Amino acid sequence: MFNKRAVVLFAVSLAFLAWAMRGVPLADLWAALARADYRWILLALPFYLVGYYSRATRVSQLLAPIKPVPSRRVLPPLVIGFLFNNVLPGRLGEFVFAYLLGKRESTSGTATFAVIVLSRILDGITILAFFLFGLFAFLPFGAPAGAQPLPNQDLLGKIYLAGILGAILFGLVSAACFVLIAWRELALAVVDKMLMFFPPRFSRAGKNALEKFIGGLSILKDPGGLFRIFLFNFVPWGLELFTYYFTGRAFGLDLTMRQAALMMGMTNLAMIVPGGPGGIGLFEKGGMVVVGLLGIEKALGLAYILVVHGLVLLPINAWGAYFLWHEGISWQEALKGSREEKKQKEKR
Repeated sequence: MFNKRAVVLFAVSLAFLAWAMRGVPLADLWAALARADYRWILLALPFYLVGYYSRATRVSQLLAPIKPVPSRRVLPPLVIGFLFNNVLPGRLGEFVFAYLLGKRESTSGTATFAVIVLSRILDGITILAFFLFGLFAFLPFGAPAGAQPLPNQDLLGKIYLAGILGAILFGLVSAACFVLIAWRELALAVVDKMLMFFPPRFSRAGKNALEKFIGGLSILKDPGGLFRIFLFNFVPWGLELFTYYFTGRAFGLDLTMRQAALMMGMTNLAMIVPGGPGGIGLFEKGGMVVVGLLGIEKALGLAYILVVHGLVLLPINAWGAYFLWHEGISWQEALKGSREEKKQKEKR
């Protein structure tokens, strides 16, 4: 389980966590955590959990051209996948999700994985939209009239860069998916040429895998349907936004919705960097950049970010463990299946 790559990813997370905590006295951090009014968390939690059902609905919508699957059947594999993402490095949860959903609904694991890729692209674009919604409040044309300049304006350049890099990444992946749909025969011909030096059975398997992957992108042929799904994707992220907002209230932070949106966008964009399980360290560093921009005291800001991250990770882990037990799926079975899925994708 812990190979060299996993060790490197853990090291990256620990380095970012140490970076985020630099200059924060532990005594002040504990004091900030102790002073928080955790009753606000009771308001944040329902919004966050309901958001996962809407995520399952989005996957169901993306799967519709392949096979109609109700949201309630997507939900257990989805939540179990997030559990694996949160406790293991390398985002193995995506492969767990593809394996479990494909097995449960008798759909191609490759096509299901293509749907997951589309889901992550939509997530990335939606997060960028929330990020920009928050960021524009600090630009001359977005700030309220008479607003005073914020401290640490130099951080804006770094935050702009994060948004630009995120936009480029998701733009390139989105373009690649549209190219596969638009020039399907050309893509298959290119794969044939690339695999001509391999034994025929590998060549056939590679071409078959690409055909199934392209099949999983079928929703891209329906721009209207895709746009409706994109708009719907604001529902789960809008619900998660309340997690950031209400948790801020627990720490006495009177964040506006735009500031909470910037915090949510930055913490999630930071997790694009490969790291350990659950984005530990990356999430915290991304949040601390926004803390610096807003001029929030470091210990208080870090305490807030740690609690938000705990709220993002722990309940969904407990829910995923419940679904493992309820569905009669062993940890070893899910992990073995995910590794087989991953190996097949890497071969292709």
